[in-house]
Amino acid sequence: MKIFVTYIRTYFQADFKWAPHLVALLFLSITIFFNYWYDWYDQTQAQYKSSVAYVLILFVFYSTAFISGVLIISLFKEKDKPILNRKFLLFAFIGLVFLALDNSYYLLEIAKPYLSINPFLHDWQRSLVSNLSCFVAVILPLYILYYSVNYFKPEFYGFRLNGARVLNYFWLILFMIPLIWIASLRPDFLETYPTYNDNFEYRFLGTEQWITAGLYEISYGFDFISVELFFRGFLVVALSRFVGKDALIPMVMVYAFLHFGKPAGETISSIFGGYILGILAFQSRNIFGGLVAHLGVAWGMEYFAWLQL
Repeated sequence: MKIFVTYIRTYFQADFKWAPHLVALLFLSITIFFNYWYDWYDQTQAQYKSSVAYVLILFVFYSTAFISGVLIISLFKEKDKPILNRKFLLFAFIGLVFLALDNSYYLLEIAKPYLSINPFLHDWQRSLVSNLSCFVAVILPLYILYYSVNYFKPEFYGFRLNGARVLNYFWLILFMIPLIWIASLRPDFLETYPTYNDNFEYRFLGTEQWITAGLYEISYGFDFISVELFFRGFLVVALSRFVGKDALIPMVMVYAFLHFGKPAGETISSIFGGYILGILAFQSRNIFGGLVAHLGVAWGMEYFAWLQL
């Protein structure tokens, strides 16, 4: 744990400024209140989900969060404003296209004709395809981008250890277990989790439930790997090459917007969790802390919700 404390302390001592962080927090507080009071995200998703229009809506939505973060930083920066860095903005907007495509469910719509017509197998297969669509929408495009330009080498979006010991990151989970358990007691939490639904698909496949449930949870985990790759690997490790620490606040803004539609407590906690994981990625130049923590939280929420039910 000492290394994490060192990373965070070093960042706050050298780089932290109250003004842009407070303004960013105020902006997020207003947008979160607006979204959950008027149910904007869920209504928009219900109307446009799985359409090309929804891809565009999400791109504008995430871009609003990103550019708001950039503008907030610029207000308190006398020179080298990140909004004037064309490469930073260009690659960020390219990445936001990938993110919008992944979260629009448009790829799932394309795959629907190839899914089983059996209603029990269909829902299970649909969940697998939905989770694994991140390979096509996010992971593959980011690696094509990585090998197409020289700006982000050799860090490989934070997948290089850079001397870090992976086992140290598992200590992060111990701090999160009590928080996950408390969250699992809330009714709105159980409306969302566990995400795995028992559709009796294992009976039709002639196998044990733990196999089909396990395959689902593995695919669910890959979805979070793509999240860490994009937010901490791409938006922080890669794009900080252009603007340094100023890549953090825009990342957190988009990350919070990604959680709209989930329980309000999860959206609020994503601000602070995403910020801490962003600091760890920025200081260590790897995303293994985020991978371990995110997968631990994701599967932990599944487990504790299952216990509650």
